[in-house]
Amino acid sequence: MIRVLIIDDEQAICMILTEMVRSAGYEAYAVNTLAKGLELARREDFDLVYLDVALPDGNGLSALAHFVNLDSNPEVVIITGASDPKGADLAIRSGAWDYIDKGQSPLDIRLSFRQALEYRNTKMNLLPAKRDRIVGSSPKLTQCIQHMAKAARSSANVLIYGETGVGKDLFAHALHENSARAGKPFVVVDCAALQDSLAVSELYGHRKGSFSGATETVPGLVLQAHGGTLFLDEIGELDLKTQKKFLRVLENRTFRALGGAHEQHSDFRLVCASNRDLVAMVADNLFREDLLFRVRAITLELPPLREHLQDLPELVEYFLVRTCRANRLPLTSLSADLMQMLGEHFWPGNVRELSQVIEALVASGHTADELTPRHLPIDLRALFARSKAAGYENIPVPPFRLSPPGPWKAFHDKAIITAEKTYFRDLMRFCAGDFQQAKAISGLSQARLYSLLKKHGLRAKE
Repeated sequence: MIRVLIIDDEQAICMILTEMVRSAGYEAYAVNTLAKGLELARREDFDLVYLDVALPDGNGLSALAHFVNLDSNPEVVIITGASDPKGADLAIRSGAWDYIDKGQSPLDIRLSFRQALEYRNTKMNLLPAKRDRIVGSSPKLTQCIQHMAKAARSSANVLIYGETGVGKDLFAHALHENSARAGKPFVVVDCAALQDSLAVSELYGHRKGSFSGATETVPGLVLQAHGGTLFLDEIGELDLKTQKKFLRVLENRTFRALGGAHEQHSDFRLVCASNRDLVAMVADNLFREDLLFRVRAITLELPPLREHLQDLPELVEYFLVRTCRANRLPLTSLSADLMQMLGEHFWPGNVRELSQVIEALVASGHTADELTPRHLPIDLRALFARSKAAGYENIPVPPFRLSPPGPWKAFHDKAIITAEKTYFRDLMRFCAGDFQQAKAISGLSQARLYSLLKKHGLRAKE
């Protein structure tokens, strides 16, 4: 969800901008002083900031660098009631997206707003991302990687949803590696293996002599993650008592070790993963609603393998090379009928299941030049046959939708913008950049065509 911060001491301006943002389906937050704006922007992530020049406690232009250099790297639009050419020049050179006068028409202000968000969306999607062991290039997986890269550049808590075996741990690690905390600790907490009686000691540590057998002081996982990322894998497995204690830690990043006399501080970025519907768990009183709100500032939903089978050849090659090298075997390949069999399987265990199948194939046919269906263990061959015979009518569908589609207006506006950009890009390609030919084909006036080309960053020949 796009989040916009408005910093202006004029109530009318705040109301106009807030209405513009919310009518587009986005979140708007308005404050009336520079200090409040800086405090909020440092505490939370924003995509766009409207910053007034003349504020009661300071000059917006002088504070521009503080907003431009935030971890969330928002686009900043300077707004002023006294437009000044020197101020405009300074604003743009200092990193502002735009410099607008409060007296401009609502249409111009809305156009600037749309263009700023389009620019940000393009910029964030083009950010380079370290993929580590994330293999595949299908549209669905690529979109997930782009969302991960964008989330990595903020400090917000992230919740990763997905079925067992889709690679939630890989995305969590990639989030860390693409963040400003890369190189610092990446600490994993396996919540499913966390025993209720030992949870406090494992998470927060214990002091020597705090219980029978505590022969030395041991730092907990939360403290070990100081400066880095704390990854709670399968957070839905935490019991309610542990959830309550961890919620208090999240509020101020302080905790007390078992047997400790003083509070300790840990500066960590939180990433969680779950294969369970936490919203449904809240309804069943199995998960705290206040904790859910805290951990899902950003949500990533990873698709099951059956929804991006275009990546199957890449994944097979990756696991095949990895397995052969690990066992010091010559590289082999899969027959066409075996690849077809893999493509027809439902993959309930997702990518993890695929890796295990490849390992089984290599173990069975380690002397073969080509792996075929007969190299599959008999239980896997039977499983594949049952999966194919069952057909799609028996495919288990996840009992919940992980993310809502969002407001219709926001979807509609985005679709229109995408369609426009595609049309005019293809038009200019066909016309080889000839403006007059493009004008004749499109049926648009010269001014309208020029405006739309400029809007979408397209150029015609002189």
